[in-house]
Amino acid sequence: MPKLGFIALTFLMTFFFSNKLAIANTQLNLAPNDDVIKGIKALHRNPEIEMTKLKTLLEENDAHPERHKWLYLYALGKEKRGEYDAALNLVEAGLRNINTEGLMRQRLKMLQAKIYANTGEVMTAIKLLNSVKKWSINNGIIQLNIGVLMTLGTVFESIQEHQLALDNYLVAYEMAVQFKTQISAPHIAGLIGTVYLELSRYEDARNYLLEAYDFSKKKNNALVQGRFAEKIALVEYELLDAESSEEYFDQAIEIAQRSKDTPLLARSLLGKGKMLLRQADKEKSIEVVRSNYETALLLASNLDNKTLYFDALLALSKLALSNGDIDVALLRLEEAEALLKGKKPGQQNLEAAHLRLSIMETSNNERSQINALKNFISLSETVSQSLDKSRVQVIRTLYELDEIQEENTNLKKVTRLQAEKLNLNKQRNYLFGALAGLLFLLSISLFLLYAKRIRYQRRLEKLATTDSLTRFFNRGKTLELLDAQINYLAQNGHDFCVAMLDIDFFKMINDKYGHKVGDDALRLFSKVAREHFTDNVLMGRLGGEEFLFIFDKISLKEALDALDVFRCSLKETSQVELSNEIKLTFSAGLMAISTSQSVTSVLENTDIALYQAKESGRGKTVIFNCL
Repeated sequence: MPKLGFIALTFLMTFFFSNKLAIANTQLNLAPNDDVIKGIKALHRNPEIEMTKLKTLLEENDAHPERHKWLYLYALGKEKRGEYDAALNLVEAGLRNINTEGLMRQRLKMLQAKIYANTGEVMTAIKLLNSVKKWSINNGIIQLNIGVLMTLGTVFESIQEHQLALDNYLVAYEMAVQFKTQISAPHIAGLIGTVYLELSRYEDARNYLLEAYDFSKKKNNALVQGRFAEKIALVEYELLDAESSEEYFDQAIEIAQRSKDTPLLARSLLGKGKMLLRQADKEKSIEVVRSNYETALLLASNLDNKTLYFDALLALSKLALSNGDIDVALLRLEEAEALLKGKKPGQQNLEAAHLRLSIMETSNNERSQINALKNFISLSETVSQSLDKSRVQVIRTLYELDEIQEENTNLKKVTRLQAEKLNLNKQRNYLFGALAGLLFLLSISLFLLYAKRIRYQRRLEKLATTDSLTRFFNRGKTLELLDAQINYLAQNGHDFCVAMLDIDFFKMINDKYGHKVGDDALRLFSKVAREHFTDNVLMGRLGGEEFLFIFDKISLKEALDALDVFRCSLKETSQVELSNEIKLTFSAGLMAISTSQSVTSVLENTDIALYQAKESGRGKTVIFNCL
């Protein structure tokens, strides 16, 4: 399904299920307050202590009835740290746990969706979240439903679908107001206000941001209060309330200084400087603005993310340009442009190109102006984003009119009537040309937008079927391919082989050398596998260190020999690329498929053979024999 169609369907499902909630369940569980909720709160208060405690519990209790809850909490901690592969493995282990059911299963699926969204598998994340939402509605779990809506909102924001994000946040907000849960309405109000700010709906943004700001102030959460103060200041600036804007900027600056929040301090100084330049007494403000900008520049220079540093350089360049100091404006602009070298052209490149064009307009060098204009137009086409086309069109038109006047100086001697007719023709031709140009630009824009969406859709489809670590097919796609191969066998009688592989002693590698080396081992496994097997072998990752290979047009003996060669090569390569101490091997269960059977049956049989390979010493392949 195309991306736009899928998003529209998701929105309709959101609307349908949200309305269904009001009439569906007579028995509602508003806010579950079980051991998991207590564990989440403990993680927020003391993350390091709780993570150490959870790790110890998991290592010392393999079969404890509470293990699935510990897996969830430990995975949640890993996800907050950005360790997505480790978090996903923990979630999958939790879902496989025999005690995982009901609400706990849905919590694990929602966390799994968050991880998928963070790793680029957006479509998979949305599908999972919709299934959790449906379950929460059918079972009356209001708090879980609110959590799903908020997560959907963040996913849509990540792909720049602000209106869909807003729709989900608003439904979550209304539910939080109606029902008393542990997710407060003001917390959601902050998310709503931020999206309204992105959409330039400033009156709406102010109302929701003020609610979130007042709540954070009441809770004495200074850090959150400072961030909302900065956003409200931006809203007041856009609404032309300079006094209120300055008041909130000052609050944000004070809180940022006290809490040592460098990004917030830099953003607030830049925002306040921009606001001060609007004052009536502009000359008195310039030195204060320059001081703010230079302080922000110094603060941003120490941050890993150079976005604020770029913004500060551009702000100083614009300030110098407004004061007529062209040399300083160019110097600061060139420093900003240097930060963009080697990066894919984006919005920052357009901002820099636009500023260079503005600077060149103040010079008498027409060639420099034209070059700056051409560069700006070229960048706008490359980035394929919405631009201020009216300003570019005005500049382009001015140059065209100048050229026309130079070429037609000889017409000054014609009669007045002839001149009027000529002017009418020129105006008509110009109008037709402008209309044709606009239609052409519109066609190009629509084509670029369509092409971009097609590329993005294909990328999403690939991400939805590919394991991000090994670049093998993911579990869902692998089982889909196996099912298709079985169906093809039933129709055409085409035999094939299937092998289930499991890396030997992988947990020991993780425990002894760390998860990074474990991830390197998985990447090496996939790399060597792709070097040894042709396109006739479909390779997928079932989860963790377990894989499924589907051999097409290869006999059982050939598949067995190929696995043995692969095992020897993997063992030698791992000693070179990982460590002399690591001899990476795998155990495998292999079977030939000559009759139609279910996917579950194939997985169970290859798993039996794999188990026999492990029990008989590992590092070998056992062929499944039907009893």
